[in-house]
Amino acid sequence: MIVASRWVLAAAVLLLAMGASVVDGAKRRGTRTRREIDVQTGPSEEQVWDSGLMEKEVSYATLIEHGREYHSESRNVKRVRGFVLGYVTPWNRLGYEMAVRFRKKLDAVSPVWFQVKQEQGATEPSITGGHEVNQTWIKALRKGGKGPLVVPRFILEGAPGSHVAMLSDQRPLVEGIVKVLEDNHLDGLVLEAWSAWHSFNGLQNDHFRQAAFALIQSLHQVLDASGGKKLFLAVPPLYPSHEKAPWLARDDMIELSKWVDGFSVMTYDYSSTQGRPGPNSPAHWVSANLEVLKRGGEKDPVPPPPDLEPKFLLGVNFYGWDSCPSRASRGNGAGALEALTAPSFLKLLQQHQPALEWQEEAEEHMFEYVDKDGFSHTVFYPTPRSLEARLQAAQTANVGLSIWELGQGMERFFDLL
Repeated sequence: MIVASRWVLAAAVLLLAMGASVVDGAKRRGTRTRREIDVQTGPSEEQVWDSGLMEKEVSYATLIEHGREYHSESRNVKRVRGFVLGYVTPWNRLGYEMAVRFRKKLDAVSPVWFQVKQEQGATEPSITGGHEVNQTWIKALRKGGKGPLVVPRFILEGAPGSHVAMLSDQRPLVEGIVKVLEDNHLDGLVLEAWSAWHSFNGLQNDHFRQAAFALIQSLHQVLDASGGKKLFLAVPPLYPSHEKAPWLARDDMIELSKWVDGFSVMTYDYSSTQGRPGPNSPAHWVSANLEVLKRGGEKDPVPPPPDLEPKFLLGVNFYGWDSCPSRASRGNGAGALEALTAPSFLKLLQQHQPALEWQEEAEEHMFEYVDKDGFSHTVFYPTPRSLEARLQAAQTANVGLSIWELGQGMERFFDLL
């Protein structure tokens, strides 16, 4: 009995040792497969079409290795036909570099510089953000005299009363904006106010609505008299992402087009505004917006004026979203929804080395991963293939592009512009 027990004990020890060896071997194999991939940057002789980045089955390794390159020979050649407006932001300096490097692919650049607000009791609005103006950068953009227009964004902020005050006596607002443009030798502006007006139902009030339209008309007239400066409007989509989302009526777009040089249409954040993971700018939603532009509503199918389509600048996102609803459901809202730029996207690819999935209906790539705390994440970020699908839709519809924002995307995106 003692001998038998010894044999059983020895066998158990041997099996444990073999099991530990198998586990260690598996760990070593797992470590070997999670290899660090070198990121190639700067100019390349290889076009995006030959890089593997345009495939539905694009691998994480291809995106990491080649996403930050750009084709050297096409850097100064614009590929798309329509007007291209690109935003840059002070909190992402890479956008300033991208705008200069790829300036010949852009028709206008809008630095997000100015905020406009009228305090209670004040007789005129204050315009802040002038410290962000960078004349050295503007000079680099205009090098050779053929650079893009510089049309900074002015966003109207504040409570509803602030907006009412600015619209009630519009002269100080208009003169203040134009003075900033003239003092800094700028080519015009992007005005962002429509979504705010929509949010507090200002546009449902006849007097407020008339004042809003009058402001845009007055701005156009004064800008035109000031050397033909341009006016663009940042507006919500024609076809909203959901019933509570802001939107711009097609009739209003037609009316406003008399005084506006372009509409920067926010056709992105489709899923994030609904509080759920999903595509940022699904193809069917983009098509729905272009269909409304082309044909109007079912009850009133009226063709657009001939100059409206080129003024419609389809919003294109150069950023993505990392969604983690399980964090929010467990009372930890931090990190439930995080914006992704090219560096943070490629870092996730390097860390998790996932298999990307092409969603046929949305025409976007996505992947999932589990973080160190056990939370599941869903990631949607544009790829060259998904971007090209939107550029082709814009080309077919004879509309332009507005990009948010230039510094958030991979350099390979610019090969397609």
